[in-house]
Amino acid sequence: MKKIAGILSIALIAVMLAAVLTACGGGSADGGSKDAIAGSWKQIDEVNGNWTWTFDGSGKCTLDGETTGFKSNGTYKLDEAAKTVTVNMESWTDEKVYTYTLTDTTLDLEETLSSYHLVKQ
Repeated sequence: MKKIAGILSIALIAVMLAAVLTACGGGSADGGSKDAIAGSWKQIDEVNGNWTWTFDGSGKCTLDGETTGFKSNGTYKLDEAAKTVTVNMESWTDEKVYTYTLTDTTLDLEETLSSYHLVKQ
């Protein structure tokens, strides 16, 4: 009887632990949480070409200049309180800090020398 009670206690602890970890894990399938700008965003620009930014939701990104042939992988850090995103692309010499404005369908990135008006894909 003590053996069954011990097994049931361990099983109950395991179920409770799983429930706690699930509650704290966030919304993605892998148990991690995605940030606010996760996804693919596109700018169509007749002067500067078409650009697609892809943010994986956990710190990695790509920038693809579809009409220019530019493509680079990078990292980013989102500061939701300050409304900034710091981007460091492999092909850039310096990281860039963009101020961002986000809606359900658009993401605007503003920096001293560049800006992007992006539409969610």
